[in-house]
Amino acid sequence: MEYDAILFDLFGTLVDDEGRAIEGAAELLVRLGGYKRALVTSCGRGLAVGLLRHAGLPAFEILVTADDVEANKPAPDGYLAAAKLLDIVPERCLVVEDSQQGIAAARAAGMDVVAVLRGRERGFALAATHAFKSLVHFGDALQVGPNSRVRL
Repeated sequence: MEYDAILFDLFGTLVDDEGRAIEGAAELLVRLGGYKRALVTSCGRGLAVGLLRHAGLPAFEILVTADDVEANKPAPDGYLAAAKLLDIVPERCLVVEDSQQGIAAARAAGMDVVAVLRGRERGFALAATHAFKSLVHFGDALQVGPNSRVRL
């Protein structure tokens, strides 16, 4: 399937509990630099920006935080807001998540979801469209084309 945008969760997907970049995060974000992407997180804007900076990850042009929506995950509000800001229909967005709440939010928004397992069993992510052992494995499977779309 081809997607017009990739929406990323922050905690557990791009940064760990200590604010360090998760293996493969920086490389993947640099690789996707010319593509439509957004960060959707349940934390506040200041914390999100600070974590990205601390982890040495590239900034996101589109950032949807708890400050921007009425209801956080598992409500779909954040993902729907990001799709609207990107001017992409939800069905053409791929979400990268690591939690049941985030997966539920993306599915409720009508989006396909990649679950990043990071050592956990697939059981927590049964509602995800795809599951990968790590962000590196996801990046290896992701095809980035010249048509401003990504394929999985």
